[in-house]
Amino acid sequence: MKAMSQFAVALLATALCAVATAADAPQFDASGALQRPADYRQWVFLTSGLGMAYGAAGQADGRPAPFTNVFVKPEAWRGFMQTGVWPEGTVFVLEVRRALEAQSINVQGRTQGDVVVVEASVKDSKRFPDGGWAYFDFGTPQAAKTAVAALPRTEACYTCHRQNAAVEWTFTQFYPDQFEVATKKNTVRPDYDPARKAH
Repeated sequence: MKAMSQFAVALLATALCAVATAADAPQFDASGALQRPADYRQWVFLTSGLGMAYGAAGQADGRPAPFTNVFVKPEAWRGFMQTGVWPEGTVFVLEVRRALEAQSINVQGRTQGDVVVVEASVKDSKRFPDGGWAYFDFGTPQAAKTAVAALPRTEACYTCHRQNAAVEWTFTQFYPDQFEVATKKNTVRPDYDPARKAH
């Protein structure tokens, strides 16, 4: 009887694990468009940058350089912290927020304001065999899309990530804790040059 109970518990754990894995995987619709993650702000927060945005989120309007916040699924974070490699199914979300000055009692520095752009990157070697990664732009909040196709491989982001990323096609060099893990586990790309600037 005890053995049967242990078997039932193990079977249930396996089933729950399978359900969780399916739920944690990137969600694509029938056309291959990535579903915009609605709960990304509940994921693991990796880092925040200031003035690192590009394209539509740049400083064309003359306002202070925006903040960029990077989130990753908890399962991907755990996998990376154990191995130094981002596992298949990893999803990053890049949230760009406007920088605000003199808000409330603040008299210097900047605080984060409204969302400007939401982007994502996905590791799926079967779906994207040329490098394993793809990039997605969900647009501005005013014109936010719930699902988008991967950006064309001709977009500059692919070349930039391929040439300048520290781990695979990810800018792990900007994630202090993860870059330390990658360094210790020797998963930093041999051709990564911290002095090289993107062109």
